[in-house]
Amino acid sequence: MTKEELKRLRRIHEVRDTIEFQMEIQSPCNFDDGDEYAEFCIGEGISFFYGDEGYERTDDTFNDETEDYLRDYITDMMYTEYYDELVTLWDENNDEC
Repeated sequence: MTKEELKRLRRIHEVRDTIEFQMEIQSPCNFDDGDEYAEFCIGEGISFFYGDEGYERTDDTFNDETEDYLRDYITDMMYTEYYDELVTLWDENNDEC
């Protein structure tokens, strides 16, 4: 495996971690439907990971990387991986709200 491939895997793993953190701290009951819940958790995870405005990172883990061209690819991957799971999670918890 090349150094570039390892960096990409590390990035993808951290994006997953940020999305899963949102899943842990956000109550599905605070959202109108599963789509809104999924959009929020994935969007927040992506925004935090990339340090978008209002989401400044306190570490410099990825400051040396110029892989912004992968953002669309990684975003699509995360939506494919998490969207249905988050909608289902909202559906399962909706009766408890």
